[in-house]
Amino acid sequence: MTAIALLTPTVPATGSERVALTRLSTLRADGPFVASLYVRLDVQDRIRNRYWIAVRDEVRRARATVEQAALPHPEREALERDLDRMEQYLEDGGRLSHSPGLALFACEALDLFELVPLPRVVQSRLLLGERPRVAEAIAAIEGFGRILVALIDRAHVRFFAVTANDVTELSSLYVEATRGGKFHSDRADSPGWGEHDFHNRIREERHRQSAAVAHQLAVLVAEGPCQGIVLAGPTRTTNEQERFLPRGLAVLVMGAVRLNPTSATTAEVRQAALEARAAWERAHEAAVMEEVEQGLGTGWAVNGARPTLLALSHGQVRRLVVPSGQGGSGYRCADSGRLVLAKADCRGEGDPLPIPDMVSEALEEAFRQHIEVEMIDDPDVRERVDGMAAVLRFR
Repeated sequence: MTAIALLTPTVPATGSERVALTRLSTLRADGPFVASLYVRLDVQDRIRNRYWIAVRDEVRRARATVEQAALPHPEREALERDLDRMEQYLEDGGRLSHSPGLALFACEALDLFELVPLPRVVQSRLLLGERPRVAEAIAAIEGFGRILVALIDRAHVRFFAVTANDVTELSSLYVEATRGGKFHSDRADSPGWGEHDFHNRIREERHRQSAAVAHQLAVLVAEGPCQGIVLAGPTRTTNEQERFLPRGLAVLVMGAVRLNPTSATTAEVRQAALEARAAWERAHEAAVMEEVEQGLGTGWAVNGARPTLLALSHGQVRRLVVPSGQGGSGYRCADSGRLVLAKADCRGEGDPLPIPDMVSEALEEAFRQHIEVEMIDDPDVRERVDGMAAVLRFR
């Protein structure tokens, strides 16, 4: 394969990702020549460049699809060059942003090579089509609500708002404290408090601060949609703060992280908030599977690829559950557009069109229908899913 010059993709300005995706959704090529690559970049995916292994597998699968397709030679060569550009750009991990995911779109015929950082990618995958596949990117940005971060220690309280691609430091909270030397006050030569009164005063100050932080968080949550709260600081401080939160705020807590309130940067706060959110999602995988298993007996859930795809085609699915790393081929019925596992399932719905990666197509269909997607990473929970599963909107 001929070597090509490495091109740098364009990246939309922070805050304009939604506009860029809307523009991409209007593009169309005269054939299946647009490559849309989603790359998951969570902490585990960056260890030993695991993300790169997934990218190479996806590019290899796409090349095999191109070879089997009856495409004219010039178009096939152009598509190969697009795949080369993607592969060469992503090979160097130093070029990647600190976001938990990205979408990379390429099409030589449209002069397109664009990268969009994303707050979440459910699974690394590469899709070919006449249009850029932007459904997951739009769902990731629209579905990522504001996360409030409270950075606390004995003497400092800082608040941050983390959004899909930005972080803003809000007004800090000042709680007056009259702390002096050990067992002594700051009142010149006047008598101190003694050990007992000193520790009571410190305890009272901590309680007063925790109550003030809880009140300020309630005010910030009331200002607009809030996906969750992350508490940051020393472990003892965050544990005590969580006990002071009323129930309405306590259910929003995604986790606690260790950060130094005096030196933490906005980038560190954003990274900590995204990691806490990812850990919170993993902790809910078992609960999601329990919802599926409880729904099986009442008809409000299905477990298995064939019934799940059928429910997806009828618009019944409320939450799609897919084990990570799941693969397999299938077909799309030409007349109805329904995704099926076997050719015989298309009887009366048109010719079966081969699909090399059924999971990617099912995910794309789910995002197009604005369905919540749950990717199961826990090995023990994955074993309980028979290919795919779903919680239903209606029976």
